[in-house]
Amino acid sequence: MSDVDRIRIYHHCPRCGSTSTEVRTSQLVVCHTCDLRLYYNPCAATAAILLDAHDRVLTVRRAKEPAKGMLAFPGGFVDDGESAEEGVRREVSEETGLKIGALEFLLSRPNTYPYRGIVYRTLDFFFVARVNDFGEARPLDGVAEIVTTPIDGLRLEDLAFVSMKAAWATFLERRRG
Repeated sequence: MSDVDRIRIYHHCPRCGSTSTEVRTSQLVVCHTCDLRLYYNPCAATAAILLDAHDRVLTVRRAKEPAKGMLAFPGGFVDDGESAEEGVRREVSEETGLKIGALEFLLSRPNTYPYRGIVYRTLDFFFVARVNDFGEARPLDGVAEIVTTPIDGLRLEDLAFVSMKAAWATFLERRRG
């Protein structure tokens, strides 16, 4: 899949409509007519490593591209006006129906998310959360299947994204002490 450089789509200024735009850096477009400075920064995304009382981990099998059929921690993009914590709670609920309480921040990682010919640059925030059991979990938005696995049974190569693999490796490292 080719990476459409989203910053280069600004042939017209989104404020005044002028064609006198210039891509100054990989993150900045400038309009020479109205002096708009438009910054292109990564999109915020979140995911939760969900554990139950029996130290099993819940993953979702992705129903759609990118990474259709691969396992992922429930999560997604943060909406405008949401904190990362609010976003991960909403995404977990939308994908699994589970409500989560206390969150422990694990790490953040840059990532890319290819979608319909455009590669979005993201900053992924990972949290750890516990629920009593996964009995109420069901596959909802964008989820083909709920998969629960003993912690030691989840393999890095089964996870959908590089950032998720890094988060899982960090989680396992911290767990081992």
